[in-house]
Amino acid sequence: MKSWVIPVILALGFGGITKGAVGQTVLDNYIKRGLDSNLALRQKDFNLQQARLDLKRAQSLFYPRADFASQYTLASGGRSIDIPVGDLLNEVYSTLNELTASGKFPQLANQSVQFLPNDFHDTRIELTVPVLNKQIRYNRDIQEESIRTRQLEMNAYKRELVKSIKIAYYQFLQADKAVNIYTNALQLANENLRVAEKLVQNEMATREVTLRAKSQVSQVQASLIEARNNRQNAAAYFNFLLNEPLTHTVVTDSTLLEQVSLPESIVTETSDRREELAQLKSYQTILNTSLKLNRSYLVPVINAFYQAGFQGYGFRFNNDQFYQLGGLQLQWPLFRANDNKYKVRQSELELEAVGARYREVEQQLNLQVQTAQNNYRSALQLLQSRRDEVQSSAETYRLAERRYREGQALQLELIDARTQLTNAQIQYSLAQLAALTRAAELEYATASYKF
Repeated sequence: MKSWVIPVILALGFGGITKGAVGQTVLDNYIKRGLDSNLALRQKDFNLQQARLDLKRAQSLFYPRADFASQYTLASGGRSIDIPVGDLLNEVYSTLNELTASGKFPQLANQSVQFLPNDFHDTRIELTVPVLNKQIRYNRDIQEESIRTRQLEMNAYKRELVKSIKIAYYQFLQADKAVNIYTNALQLANENLRVAEKLVQNEMATREVTLRAKSQVSQVQASLIEARNNRQNAAAYFNFLLNEPLTHTVVTDSTLLEQVSLPESIVTETSDRREELAQLKSYQTILNTSLKLNRSYLVPVINAFYQAGFQGYGFRFNNDQFYQLGGLQLQWPLFRANDNKYKVRQSELELEAVGARYREVEQQLNLQVQTAQNNYRSALQLLQSRRDEVQSSAETYRLAERRYREGQALQLELIDARTQLTNAQIQYSLAQLAALTRAAELEYATASYKF
């Protein structure tokens, strides 16, 4: 047997167990790139920024508000009121003039005054200060908690994205390893074909031996073509998650296929840190604050105001037109046909529903953790079984190849041994993929990945 055959078989079957220099950093870098470039994550970050701006707006309501307003009106016609000044005073003035023998009291004409002011302006600055308003305080608290809710939502998506990137990268590694396995199998099949041709040339075997060897070469070539296509598809999906061009080259770190053992702590942790539960708790806080907001109708709203400006006929600014006005405004809803009570009851029902939802999600996540633990342990057991199978198949092929060269074994035995070896290597790589996938799922279920 050629000196390169067994070392290549063992390398493809098991790889290096020691973590390389690049090791986990290759996948870590990909995860970082995925978190930085994912389009859906960017959209959630925009939502988080919007929530922070909503909080700033809610906080601004505590400060005084100053407004400037100016109005100048021209009017003619419309409603008017008649004031009979002449009818009321002219006779009195006439009598006074007779008694004083003078004309000091002139005759007056009746007046007609328009309701719409003509050539009139009102220019003022108004300052409003909230004195007692529980609504703006509760609104601020709601906005503060909304930021936490959206941050948790973004972290939950990040955790899901990390899991997807890891699994996609493991799938690419497995597909790449399958290509290497079938490439090695093709080399073995070509070597068998060369030996078969030599045997036929030396009249030590019939021509059907060569035909059967060529058939094996064709079968392996077909499997190799399919494996390369699977690798190309796996790379395209991985690049899609990273928001990279689909044909972008993916760096291969095959040592990850051997790194399936995680710290024991990850297997015993619970789902208490999952963002889904924290989101529901945050939403409960929002609903509690909203309930207080709806109950705040029992407390009146009091605002203080101050106005200073100029008002009068003709657009002039002088002491005659200057005015100041200040005071307190109180608003207290007295009757709204129980609308406020209905709002309070709605908030209470929503709070009860979220509490029930929290208990349900908690049970679901605990089940997810337990299932992930069981799946991971089973995957590790299967991996060990597949590892032993590769060792056994490699040794079986080595013995069959030697016996075939010595003329003590049929070609069918060699072909069967080679097929079993290739299948064992493929099954082992799939078991590696399954173990890594289960590890990623367990890491996701227990929220063990640190951002």
